[in-house]
Amino acid sequence: MRKKPRTARAVAANQGVQKEYARRLRNALRMLLRDALRDLHQELGMAHDAAGGFEPSPSDITRRFAADMARWMVKAGQVAKAISRWFCAAMYRTTTHAQKQALKAAGVSEKSIDARWGIPVLKRQYISPTAAKNLQKHIEDNTKLITKMASQDLARLQALMEETNGQNVSFSDIETLLKGSQGFDEERAKRVAMDQSNKLNQQIQRDNAADLGITKCIWMHVPGQFTQRKTHKAFDGKTFDTKIGLYDSDVGKNVLPGELPYCRCQARMVLPEELFSD
Repeated sequence: MRKKPRTARAVAANQGVQKEYARRLRNALRMLLRDALRDLHQELGMAHDAAGGFEPSPSDITRRFAADMARWMVKAGQVAKAISRWFCAAMYRTTTHAQKQALKAAGVSEKSIDARWGIPVLKRQYISPTAAKNLQKHIEDNTKLITKMASQDLARLQALMEETNGQNVSFSDIETLLKGSQGFDEERAKRVAMDQSNKLNQQIQRDNAADLGITKCIWMHVPGQFTQRKTHKAFDGKTFDTKIGLYDSDVGKNVLPGELPYCRCQARMVLPEELFSD
């Protein structure tokens, strides 16, 4: 009779990190828009006075945006990078710690884990070489995501200012605009934080697992908060190669847990017997 393989429990993304990421994300982009609106009101007011009281036209606002956009985007990029560095470091710490606890609970010795995870991220906490190698890419990808959102929100601000000739536009007007056009309101911040946390949580675990010689996992379906995928429900309990995933007919390609937008699925590591020989 074939021996049933040993597995480690699935590890979900840390909820505290996810909530804090959403808070930082929302606050940073709100502040960016506040600063941009303040700058525009000040500059348009000065232009209004210099023109002898003539109201600014949409073309005036367009020129002003063109002159200021580079400066705003530099600031957005700096803020995005700071948030991304914090987020990725926090996810690496919490995910690796929880994954290590899951492995130990499954019977893998701490000595066996530490021998393969040799890159320090915190006092007496280590990650695998593969995870360490991919850290910078995760930071860069997240920075690009946040910077893109900032650019989109500034474009919506420009449209609103041009539509009203910049007259009496308040921050509450901007908030209303963003909420009505999938802008950066509180709920969207939560959705993005959930999506990015789940993605990074799964990626870190796969990288750490690779350096332990783990190549197989069992798909654990978790119902989506914003999406319901029948294909992922059918994946529940199926074993997959961590470099290949399972074929999702809805998107026409192989996918891994957490890869698609808002996917909350997780994975149980299938543990090779070599891990128990140390």
